[in-house]
Amino acid sequence: MAANDGAYGRAATVGVVAPAVLCVAAVLAELGMLGDVPDPAATHWGASGPDGFSSPTLVPVMTGLVGGVLPIALGSSVLRSIRRGERGFVLRLLPAVALGLATLMGVLMVGSLAIQRGLSDAVDAPSILPVLGWGLGAALALGLVGWFAQPRHEATAAPAAPARPLALAPGERAVWVGRSEMRAAALAAIVAGVVVATLAAVANWVVGDAAVAIVVSILALVLAFAAASFTVFHVRVDSSGLTVRSAARLVRMRVPVEDVASAAAIEVSGLSQYGGYGIRHIPGATAVVLRSGQALEVTRRSGRRFVVTLDDAGTAAAVLAAVAEDARAAQD
Repeated sequence: MAANDGAYGRAATVGVVAPAVLCVAAVLAELGMLGDVPDPAATHWGASGPDGFSSPTLVPVMTGLVGGVLPIALGSSVLRSIRRGERGFVLRLLPAVALGLATLMGVLMVGSLAIQRGLSDAVDAPSILPVLGWGLGAALALGLVGWFAQPRHEATAAPAAPARPLALAPGERAVWVGRSEMRAAALAAIVAGVVVATLAAVANWVVGDAAVAIVVSILALVLAFAAASFTVFHVRVDSSGLTVRSAARLVRMRVPVEDVASAAAIEVSGLSQYGGYGIRHIPGATAVVLRSGQALEVTRRSGRRFVVTLDDAGTAAAVLAAVAEDARAAQD
């Protein structure tokens, strides 16, 4: 697809500029109402009415974080891929979702203060459900506007040329060993999350809040499991085929050599081609995509593909093509 199709500018407008404008407008509206609402104000509603209260100044802060920072981060996450010329369903979807999220939070936060104007006690605040309904409706409407405001995306993928088998002397064997891992920044963020959750769990056990400590401990364990299982994979190509195993040995995937129809080194984009990162399943393919860039693509005899991102994918593909060729020759 041509790089001048306007996709980048429209995605930036829908997923970054529009959410920022909505967030600023919502915060200004909330600041203008602070003197007319009770303090503390209702900030959470249950089935029977308001059941959570705090300073009304918390509302514009939360609007800025959840209605501004989060949608803008979501919308901007696709811009680099689009600028590189990549196109795909997810790259068009995320800016629209960002706009819808900013709309929902803006309406919900502004509405939560508006229904409390003139009250002397926040306990008397009416139900938040009508505001929530308006917010969901507005989010859906603007999300659709954001979707159709962007040009249609045709998924892009570089063609894969089967690798030339590595030249081996008679009786010679070849083994390739490498790693598939996340970028350093993404890995550091995940490790930091595990550390923070672990420290929070320890702190809650120390202060004696057992219920919270159990929840936070479970969260820390889940994060640790995810970090061990989905951030680094060991990749091995040998006479048995391709083996991909997580660093903690909790996940293991194989393509037997007799099932290898072809191997190729390709360039992949996690967002545009696979809708994200990690272990991905899409029609016709299973992939371990921990970053965008080089990848080894193995086409099985059934036609289904297995893809794993790694450095030096060309050598890995050549070795796998060589052992697959030897295996076919041995069967003849």
